[in-house]
Amino acid sequence: MARPVPITHGGQKLLSSVAALNGRVFDTDPVVAYMLLSLSRKERLAYLPIYWATLIQSALLNHALITEADGFKAASVLLPPGRCLDNAWNMLCAGFLGVLWRIGFPGFKRLWNEFSGMTDNAKRKGLHGQKRYYYLFSIGTEHEHRGKGLAKAIMRDHQRTAQADNLPIWLEATTPGSRGLYLSMGFEEVEEIVLGKGKVAADASLQPGGPGIPLWAMVWWPQSTPTPTPSL
Repeated sequence: MARPVPITHGGQKLLSSVAALNGRVFDTDPVVAYMLLSLSRKERLAYLPIYWATLIQSALLNHALITEADGFKAASVLLPPGRCLDNAWNMLCAGFLGVLWRIGFPGFKRLWNEFSGMTDNAKRKGLHGQKRYYYLFSIGTEHEHRGKGLAKAIMRDHQRTAQADNLPIWLEATTPGSRGLYLSMGFEEVEEIVLGKGKVAADASLQPGGPGIPLWAMVWWPQSTPTPTPSL
């Protein structure tokens, strides 16, 4: 019998660990590469821990929960209901001006006008007017520890929390592999979104007329709890 995956939760004290993990985990992620398109591959890899630290700090200022599995072999960042990452004041407090300086105005447009605009439209479609939901900002597993059920254990933990609150979980899958994992865990695909269509290839390399980068907006709904039948 497989041993249970040890899971712990935390906040600010776990920031540096999860930022470093995400810098390694998302080293080839096409959506992240597209956001940092102005950087060379070498520059991007060096910058990723700073980029993630800033984004996650903004999430923490919005009361995000960091969850890690088995000694930070995998970790997630989950925003609670009623909180959003693009709170302007918290982003400024998190140091996002430095990120904007690094990615430039074109990067700002990719992040806000393109990614945020398209995913917000998908939320309106997929959440059916539901205003309160959990948002899984990131989840990732170290390359050498994939396939061991660590991300799945974290996701099950989040699903139990959301089920207890009777609220959905929203996320965007950025690879076919993660999309398949979420589908296997009861998530529904709301919409396939394509970033950079006509500009980049599927790996975010520049390609005039390229197909762009797909990602998948997905939602998980809590199961209905049967109403107990009163005893006679």
